Amino acid sequence: MVTILAMKSRFKSIQWKIILLYSLLILVAMEIIWIYLYKSLENYHLNNFDNYLEAQAKGISFTLKDNMDIKSLKSVINMYMGPNSNIKYVYILDSHGNILASSTGDTGKMMTPAIAKALSGEMGSELTKDYYSNSTIKSFAMPIYNSEGKVSGVVYLIGSLKGIYDTLWDVNLILASATLFALIITMILGYILSKTIADPIKEVTKYAQRMAEGDFDIKINVKSDDEIGKLGEMFNFLSSRLKETLNDIQGEKNKIEAIIKFMKDGVVAADANGNIIHYNEAAEKMLNKKLSLGMPVEEVLPLKEAENPIPMTCDNRVLMINAASVKINNQVEGYVYVMHDITEQHKLDQMRKEFVANVSHELRTPLATIKSYVETLLYNDVDTEYSKKFLRIIETETDRMTRLVKDLLLLSKMDSEENSLKLEPCDFNEIVKNVVNSLSIEATKKGHNVILNLSETLQKVNVDKDKVEQMAMNIINNAIKYTPEGGVIEISTAYDEEGVTFTVKDNGIGIPKEDLPRIFERFYRVDKARSRELGGTGLGLSIVKQIVELHKGKVKIESELGKGTVVTVQLPYSKNS
Repeated sequence: MVTILAMKSRFKSIQWKIILLYSLLILVAMEIIWIYLYKSLENYHLNNFDNYLEAQAKGISFTLKDNMDIKSLKSVINMYMGPNSNIKYVYILDSHGNILASSTGDTGKMMTPAIAKALSGEMGSELTKDYYSNSTIKSFAMPIYNSEGKVSGVVYLIGSLKGIYDTLWDVNLILASATLFALIITMILGYILSKTIADPIKEVTKYAQRMAEGDFDIKINVKSDDEIGKLGEMFNFLSSRLKETLNDIQGEKNKIEAIIKFMKDGVVAADANGNIIHYNEAAEKMLNKKLSLGMPVEEVLPLKEAENPIPMTCDNRVLMINAASVKINNQVEGYVYVMHDITEQHKLDQMRKEFVANVSHELRTPLATIKSYVETLLYNDVDTEYSKKFLRIIETETDRMTRLVKDLLLLSKMDSEENSLKLEPCDFNEIVKNVVNSLSIEATKKGHNVILNLSETLQKVNVDKDKVEQMAMNIINNAIKYTPEGGVIEISTAYDEEGVTFTVKDNGIGIPKEDLPRIFERFYRVDKARSRELGGTGLGLSIVKQIVELHKGKVKIESELGKGTVVTVQLPYSKNS
């Protein structure tokens, strides 16, 4: 019985109340985060997977337009069933649902609701169970149109969702572990915190009882039976003597709290007459002027009080000033000025406006071209030869806008997912070879001599292979584009104790010295007309810099107008390489 009463008394204490409440709050918060994060990740991965399958289906459908021979079908299937593909099965059907070619080798007739929908001219999708692995799969059916606009077949792609749900299961395990760990830490911290609160209260109660002498006007309404309640009973004896003192210190307390609250920004305090009584170092730096006590505030801040923040320019700095009066019993006792340095924010805002203007300009030009040619085709009698010529121009401008949007999306993704690198040990030389091979046709068209000087001393580096390939692709592609026909492009790698150095040197048109500092800015072009003529978006080198910085590397460009350009990228080894 005594033990039960002791436990009951313990759980009535404020110390255990804090621990339990603290633990429950953390548990509820973690559960909410868990559910939200799981659903967000599930929707994100499923949407990405749907978009991926849809894009691949559209690509195959476009590739097979008026080209449904068996040899082409097999080559297309092989192309889309590469080692890095997320597609599990591919089926190509004719307009009656007969399998013309497949990645599984199946033949015969195939009909599902999605395929039936595609045969009617609409894209179809469905969730089913995989016959081979009994896992959940997502299928997309895309109609294939011939030149007459009729459905000549169907592309049926299947991808497994097992990888997504395996990842989500791993996330669940991680979140469960995190929740358990958080609860343990919370209880430990809650115990320490509650002890620091309860022990002083007990101590103050003991000494307050000894300090009690005389009658007091104000009485605290004690409702609880815990340590706070006991403290309230003792401090009822102190209230009358503290009343006079509290009124005297309230004015000073308000001033001090207003100053201390904004100490991270520039702060200037003035008395009722407008003379400075306090300032901090940040205020002097922002105003770029030596302040002194007693100086009239109007000499540096020509205002007293304002309902809204006021912008102010001071020596190339943009400041936002908040001004407020300090009042006691409705009497103005002084003024407090808080200054925020928004110079960087202002610069970023200007850059944002410039960025929006650049994007608008880049999209407006091809759209105007497309519109003019479309109107010509619609409202004028144009023969076949000119119609094809106009359509080719429209296709070129559409491709340009597609490249622009693709580059913008890539930059946006890297901006919002700075820590999303998928690092893996890679042979950097192999990456360079693959990029050179993929661009060999473009180099051959211009008669370039591409020289590879790849170091024989190899050391694998931990990098995001896809992003590094994109980086190398942009640099080498620029060298090919901006080097006149018959040029020489030298590509080399070198390894040392710090990392790998990747260099691309050409004898192309070069870059003027005054343009080099801005060459990595988004949409910045040295020769805008020539860049657009060659299909550039003005984002290639921005993407290069973003990828290199994500890998904690460095990139630099050396160039001389008319003599060529050298681009050097240094990527450090990671600890796991």
